[in-house]
Amino acid sequence: MRRGAAVVLCVGLVHAQDETLDLPADLARIVDLPTSKERARAAEALAKKEGVTLEELQKAAKEFGEFRQSTPGVHVNAVPLHVEGKVEQTEIHVHIPAAYDPDTPAPLMLALHGSGGQGAHQLGMWHGVAERLGMIVLAPTEAGKNVGYGFKERERRAALAALRWARRNFNVDENHVFLGGVSRGGHMTWDIALRHPDLFAALAPMIGGPRLVPGRGQNNLRYLDNVVHLPIRDLQGSGDDPLMLFNLRWTFKELEKKGAKDAKLIEFPDLGHAFHFQKVPWADWLPGVTRNPRPATVRRATAKRDETRSFWIEILRTSGDVKETFRPTVQAKTWNRMDDSEKRLYLHDLAVKKTATLQVTMKEPGHFVAKSKGVKKFRLLLTPEMFKEGESVVVRFQGREIKRKARPQAKVLLQEFAERFDRTFLPVASITVP
Repeated sequence: MRRGAAVVLCVGLVHAQDETLDLPADLARIVDLPTSKERARAAEALAKKEGVTLEELQKAAKEFGEFRQSTPGVHVNAVPLHVEGKVEQTEIHVHIPAAYDPDTPAPLMLALHGSGGQGAHQLGMWHGVAERLGMIVLAPTEAGKNVGYGFKERERRAALAALRWARRNFNVDENHVFLGGVSRGGHMTWDIALRHPDLFAALAPMIGGPRLVPGRGQNNLRYLDNVVHLPIRDLQGSGDDPLMLFNLRWTFKELEKKGAKDAKLIEFPDLGHAFHFQKVPWADWLPGVTRNPRPATVRRATAKRDETRSFWIEILRTSGDVKETFRPTVQAKTWNRMDDSEKRLYLHDLAVKKTATLQVTMKEPGHFVAKSKGVKKFRLLLTPEMFKEGESVVVRFQGREIKRKARPQAKVLLQEFAERFDRTFLPVASITVP
């Protein structure tokens, strides 16, 4: 296997002779624990063990994963996924391309089906592209109510749990994971990406869009800053639901204003709730888009406590006026003068005012500039290339220079790896600002 033989390190004379560290096995054990809390605790315990250096941990993390050869074709798997403290028996459909080599990281498309559908419906659509690119297609079937996208945390977590399962069972290239879906899956593609933007290299939503339904507490349009960096191809019939079309058209205008470089809405005037898949040369476009695990500038918008991370920044505390849900107030006379689109944008603007935003740019290793709204505290996760050991890290924030010592620690590396097991982003230090 490309990951090589297990690295076995004896602890030394201070421990019993039979007490050893098997780093590949230890890393696999903490990664495979069912909850974030359990993974964090186990990673901290492993970090306290003696007899292994930080450099050895980094090497083991870079080489992580032992993957078996898989027969090309379609596989249907009954997988117990851990979702919100429960086990959901989930039917997961996987297409393995003929070119798949377990020793070489492969691209992967997480493809989400429509209402009442199954994962199998997505495999046929992506089959030809997958074979040309050597791309795995992962298509879970919704284990809960399959009646449309409910905009629920459980739905998002279930899809991400399926992705976690696939990354543990196949050699997936972390920087070529794509997210797409049809109808219900299109809505879900937008929602997952807006909340977890640093996991994907590109988006392919079809006949689905972001939500702005304030009466139901549904507004993910407020998080558009999170996906400005992402290449997007959105396929949409022009005769579809007018409210969804309004949201989509407005979204792409806003993304352009915010500086998006490769986000395109492709409409089909002759279609309603339908699209022409072949309109996009997928096999030419997807190989050209790559996730950068350590971009120089990172943006993050959030109003939820557990959706605060993007790449190497994480919001730790926000001001009191940041709210996920709130009761809007407006004078009746003003409200009655507005048409439907004006009312929606007015409510959206209120939500944006109650959304925290953070942007951090690394000017050079050890020197950062941060801009924020509604952010009281944040942290930076730093790889060895992002700071100079022994020197203070300088962060320009709120008009002053803040200096912090960045101390390499096994705990930082292991807790990050236990949660994300990203072989291409291995931070060793963390600083908190202010």
